[in-house]
Amino acid sequence: MSADQTASETDYVIEYADFNPEHSAPGATPERLAHLEEHSYVIINDFVGNPWIPKLREAGRRVTEACAPENKYTTIDTSKGYVHRAAEDEPWAIRGLIHPAFKEPIFAEFHGSDDFLNFVRSWCGPLEPEDLVMGGMLLWCNPRKNEHKLGWHRDTTWWGTGREYFAQEARSDGREAYSEEAERKVWEDILARNKKSVHERNGVSVFLALVDEECHELIPGTHNRWRTPFEHDVLLPKRMKELGVPHTPGWNGEDPLPGQLSIRLKAGEALVRIGTNIHTGHTYADRERNTLSIGWSKWSGPSTEEPAVADVRSAWQLDSAV
Repeated sequence: MSADQTASETDYVIEYADFNPEHSAPGATPERLAHLEEHSYVIINDFVGNPWIPKLREAGRRVTEACAPENKYTTIDTSKGYVHRAAEDEPWAIRGLIHPAFKEPIFAEFHGSDDFLNFVRSWCGPLEPEDLVMGGMLLWCNPRKNEHKLGWHRDTTWWGTGREYFAQEARSDGREAYSEEAERKVWEDILARNKKSVHERNGVSVFLALVDEECHELIPGTHNRWRTPFEHDVLLPKRMKELGVPHTPGWNGEDPLPGQLSIRLKAGEALVRIGTNIHTGHTYADRERNTLSIGWSKWSGPSTEEPAVADVRSAWQLDSAV
């Protein structure tokens, strides 16, 4: 963790986490895994100086520019992917990078390259391409006109039954789904998954910085401990508060959270994290974000589940052109 602290436009002090030279050895070393298990994140340098980085950087810039609202569909047919848009329709995350419509084959080439597959093997053990299934892939970028910040969240359903939702679903959870009893039951499953992700490592996904950035903010350790009353107030949806779910009001919706860190990455460094921690993304109009989220998972064999409607964010993967 860096002692470096900087005042932001919102007049609060940001504490940074930087790459630790003790984590220089490649792959899933004991030192890296111990840090990941304790803090929910580790910064790695496996791709620093790699010749893929400048090529991916320029491709990322071209895609981001092509997705700008003024370009509509004139450069690429963005309907073939899924573009997350902020105020004034500016993109902040772009999915579908390997679809031919995006005209940037380098993303698929890197995903299947020896360099990236060898990294996956260094993290997950011996694997061949036929042993893998594609993890999520998207490009994180920054809106050019406005500051943009997501709400604090966990990348999992921490309430109700814990069932994951598709983005297009209309959620009908009542206040009972957010009771402490329901939350604690789901929390036990979350803890078990966290441990499995570190010790079994059936996949790996990274936030690979293509330029220097400091946009990912998180609260270390929140993947493995029960949330505080203050954090509960931060996470609990406004609608549930209005329905009377018990909580302790304390956050004004703007101030930094106790213990939060900004992950500071240099180009070629990557963040490996456990997404059940409490985190957010924060970008500024004048600071470029060009970060590739990319990974592979181990194939677990033929599925016995009933066919399901795809999440709208991932439906592009079903296109035969991919």
